Amino acid sequence: MTVLPNCNAQAGPEVDLHSARTTTLPADGDSLDDIVFVAFDTETTGLSPIACRLVELCAVKFRLGDGEPETFETLINPGQPIPPEVSALHGISDEMVKDAPLAGPALTRFFDWLGGSAPVLMAHNANFDVEFVKVEAMRAGLSMPQNFVLDTLVFAQNHVNDCANYKLKTLSEYFGFAGALYHRALDDSIYVEKLFRKLLERSAHKTFGELRAGGSLSVFGALPQVSGRERLSQNALAMLATLEEAIGGGGEAEVRLTYHSEFKSTRVVMPLAVIESRGSVYLNAFCKKSQAERTFRVDRIVEAILLSRKR
Repeated sequence: MTVLPNCNAQAGPEVDLHSARTTTLPADGDSLDDIVFVAFDTETTGLSPIACRLVELCAVKFRLGDGEPETFETLINPGQPIPPEVSALHGISDEMVKDAPLAGPALTRFFDWLGGSAPVLMAHNANFDVEFVKVEAMRAGLSMPQNFVLDTLVFAQNHVNDCANYKLKTLSEYFGFAGALYHRALDDSIYVEKLFRKLLERSAHKTFGELRAGGSLSVFGALPQVSGRERLSQNALAMLATLEEAIGGGGEAEVRLTYHSEFKSTRVVMPLAVIESRGSVYLNAFCKKSQAERTFRVDRIVEAILLSRKR
């Protein structure tokens, strides 16, 4: 079954992708008891944030000693079939996501749900989840949150030295709160919250500064020190300018693209977004040849010629 939305369904107004959504970030002297935390997890169609897509995003918002947690959960239509072996892992099928929102609306709702109190986000092996969310946000033209993100994997490596490994399930069993269901985003978010509480007991951290000194925190929307654009040749930068002109022109532009991957091919595409991920720059576009969204590495584009702009 192919789950394929309209190619323009996620397109939005041109915005500053790196503008801050939050301004009241925690200070080093803040007590951890006064900070809002959000444990989150994603499920996807595979391992690559460029080639694969989100299928589920869930989160748990909590304070350390204060009331009932608040939850967020949504399935996401990935716009592509979920491979059977991946579906077998997390149990999410094409049928389950066919009527779910696309990533753009789902992330908009999630970012709004985070609120203006700049909660500290956390995930286990956070780089994986953060990169998927960042790439989907760039595809949809959404600004990035600037919240701090804590990686409970790194936090555990700093404070647990007698565990068989640092998988979330193994650490859950080690600390005695293991459940029956893993690889669903809400259940894993709950495990991350419980793991964080156990690690805090072991570390004895009381302030945000003490937590930050451990090296397990980063900023969600932060770009890598070396941008992928800085690595592009002058020829690639010129083609990138053509592609960004097509995206920003206010219409559905068509570009003839010659692309050299394993083989050289020429096709007409409608550019949708430019994405930076893990030091590389990509074009996300609707391909007229395959009648589907495709992603192209900009440094492998041989030629990009603007053909027309529909208004």
